[in-house]
Amino acid sequence: MKSIIDEIYTAMVKGEKEYSNAQILQEFLKIDFENAGMAKKIVEPLLQTDARFRKTEDNSWTAVKTVALEDLPIEEVTFILFYIEDIEKTTPVRGLENSDIFSFIKKYSSFILYKGGIVDYELDIKDALRHLCRFIFVPYDRRSLGYMHRLYRVISPLEPEVKTLSIRFLISELFPQKKLKTWEDIVEEFKIRNIYSERPSAKTKTLRYILEYLLTIVRERGIKTAGELLEYSHRGRKKVDFSLYGFGKDFLMNIPEMPGVYQFYNQREEIIYVGKTNNLKHRINSYFWNTGESVEKIKGILEQLYSIQYQVLGSDLEALIEEYRLIKEHKPRYNKMVNIPEKQVSVSNKILLLSSNMEGYIKLYFLSEKIPLIGYDFDCSGLNKDVIDILNRMEGSREDIFDPLKIIALFYLRRYEERLNTVEIDRYPSAQDVLNVLYMHCRHPEEIGREKSIYL
Repeated sequence: MKSIIDEIYTAMVKGEKEYSNAQILQEFLKIDFENAGMAKKIVEPLLQTDARFRKTEDNSWTAVKTVALEDLPIEEVTFILFYIEDIEKTTPVRGLENSDIFSFIKKYSSFILYKGGIVDYELDIKDALRHLCRFIFVPYDRRSLGYMHRLYRVISPLEPEVKTLSIRFLISELFPQKKLKTWEDIVEEFKIRNIYSERPSAKTKTLRYILEYLLTIVRERGIKTAGELLEYSHRGRKKVDFSLYGFGKDFLMNIPEMPGVYQFYNQREEIIYVGKTNNLKHRINSYFWNTGESVEKIKGILEQLYSIQYQVLGSDLEALIEEYRLIKEHKPRYNKMVNIPEKQVSVSNKILLLSSNMEGYIKLYFLSEKIPLIGYDFDCSGLNKDVIDILNRMEGSREDIFDPLKIIALFYLRRYEERLNTVEIDRYPSAQDVLNVLYMHCRHPEEIGREKSIYL
């Protein structure tokens, strides 16, 4: 079932045109409105929280067109080839701080960036993990991929949605008559030399030589794009019968690659499952294309699934909070409620600053022992008078208040504090001073989720 918002986006992209609020109501909702103010009140809540839409200077709406990784020609795809040693056998890693793990991993791993024949050995894997949707990852083995998933936990509490290319699967599709089961078989078949070192760099160089050769072969066979390459390497996966669902393949392809939550519904319009992710498109598609999820685990869900809804959010914390709220409210059959024990929390009055899914906004979370967690969309070009009211409420409250969402936010803060922007409220003499600091962070709202800055 294609939503109205998806229809609006598709029409904007295909027609390459802008729509006013009134035009959107008339064309897609079949409502004629002469009152521009009322049209704005109806349309803006629908589109302003979806990263696929942008408001123009004349207050019309336009589609933000992006080229998906799958649509890129193979020559323009950025591959990250990597090998990570079995570091737990080599040295104990427990007790390492998050800030130490990436410098530590350099000794036991090798990551190289490969694109169009050009190799870059100076790769910041921490930065690459923050932008998973830009790359196809080529692991040396499954253990390396598992370690990389664990590395990602230093960046985000969400599961990484990684596009991976398996050399073994690709070879089995290209050369089904050859029984190349081990790396030794592959090395012998492709006559690779100077690969006998056990160093991580030698492993990734082996990957590079083989990948370059295989990319030449797939081009000769008419495979031109990244999507075709990934699909070819998984030709053995099941075919999807879309007649069972109220949506088609186009719906899955048009889902944005953004953080968010998604809900699976049955034909009675009951929510049967809620999930969170840092990449809605990749995660939702994974249920249908065998890209990692256990078939047995999701079999019951897919048997009852009829329609899908999703909500684009600005950050992983927002996704964690929204997933908890939805599960608590709807109690879906295939979800387990996280048990958060009621306890008193110790935290100074502070504000967490995170990315927003709305352009020109930042997402604020107000943390205090005295009030429940409050989320607020801070308009960088607006007055934000409600912020003063929230700060006064924090100052005036005297009773400790338990809130499970506050526990989630506090855990998130303690786990990822080194990269989070926060405002320590008690360091500032007045609420207006706190507000001024928030506007200072608004100088570059798009950097809130990447760079830490501190204002005193």
